[in-house]
Amino acid sequence: MTGCHTFMQSSVTLIPLLPGTLMHPTVLEISAYPKKSFAFDGRPYEMILFHTCEDPLFPEIGGTSIFLSKAYHRALESAPPKKMQFLYVRIESAGELVGMLCFQLSDLNLGESLKNQVDKSLQSRIRHNIASRIHLKVLCLGNTLVTGDYGFCFMESVPSKLRTILMMETIDWMLALREFKKIGLVFVKDFYEDIFSEIPDSPHCRKYHAIDTQPSMILDIDPQWKSLEGYLEAIKSKYRVRANKALQKAGNLKLEELNAEEIENIEEFLNELYLKVVDDVGFNLFILPIGYFTALKKELGDKFHLWVHKDQGEIISFFTVFEDGDILDAHFLGYDPEVNHTFKLYLNMLLSMIHYASSRGFRQLQLSRTATEIKSSVGAAGVPMWAYLRFPNPVFNSLLPGVYSFFKPDLSWMPRNPFHEGR
Repeated sequence: MTGCHTFMQSSVTLIPLLPGTLMHPTVLEISAYPKKSFAFDGRPYEMILFHTCEDPLFPEIGGTSIFLSKAYHRALESAPPKKMQFLYVRIESAGELVGMLCFQLSDLNLGESLKNQVDKSLQSRIRHNIASRIHLKVLCLGNTLVTGDYGFCFMESVPSKLRTILMMETIDWMLALREFKKIGLVFVKDFYEDIFSEIPDSPHCRKYHAIDTQPSMILDIDPQWKSLEGYLEAIKSKYRVRANKALQKAGNLKLEELNAEEIENIEEFLNELYLKVVDDVGFNLFILPIGYFTALKKELGDKFHLWVHKDQGEIISFFTVFEDGDILDAHFLGYDPEVNHTFKLYLNMLLSMIHYASSRGFRQLQLSRTATEIKSSVGAAGVPMWAYLRFPNPVFNSLLPGVYSFFKPDLSWMPRNPFHEGR
């Protein structure tokens, strides 16, 4: 399965822990762990639910991506978005590790999430009024804070069809547990192909509805670029002129990377800048808390970077990236929209990322979703991704396609290609 993550090693031993409860930050005694056993093609499997990456059931080296590492999940758990909880399921067969699934449990107020889609039209106001009455507890297999297939990892020997069945069996089991009776919506994300294509006649397939999402914007880095200058030589004249004008507008700004202590000292201000950008985004599932960026920097060190733009010593914007193997992954940013126009901050951030990725030998720059047209204008291509929704209630689930179509934000955009022919 393209884009899937695999375990690099497994050396976890099950040992007795202190008693606790599922939905609170204490660890369950081994005998009290919720478990489920089932067989597929004559082979037994066991699913074990736990709720913190500090549990010994969480592999010390979870997978090939930083987003599946213990350090990353420790940062999330220490600074989670409001009302978001993290859950994990370890999958074993005959006592051997087969895979691990990462879940997020959160509250969705659809009206709050869609508030920036409201305009003056009567249809828009009616839609928002109805959305404001919808409050759901959401169980997500995946990571809503990043774009990509970071909700699971499996041993390389597990075929894609079995991976899908194990994921769906796990969700069905969780929904049957008392602790998850109030789940109103299941969200499964992100995949680089249709995970149900190999099991079209499965009952699992009939429960889930594929939804439209914005593509993952990815720029393949040419190893010959070496720097921003090399990139600029590779793009067409009108795009190069545009980039150079943006660089000139920001010519007197200072770009500075901050360490963990410096980030912590200005977390409240960074959050204010972040919220100004969030206010312009069409759909939001969560709001980052104060302390989020500090937690990432403390846990991930030089694998997480936060840069600020300063104008005469005053911070006016920031942007962040992860180093994930040979991929540079863009993360959250913040700026005042009015100041952005003056200095072309957003375009300058993209150009800075391209320079860093080119000069440090990264293979790809992943720019996530949103702002698809400007990302496309610097060369990022839209890579389609699959995501799925399900209402646990069968009657409501039959109505889900119509409900989704009614509330779906406008996802249309115009792709660009700034490169010369042959690229």
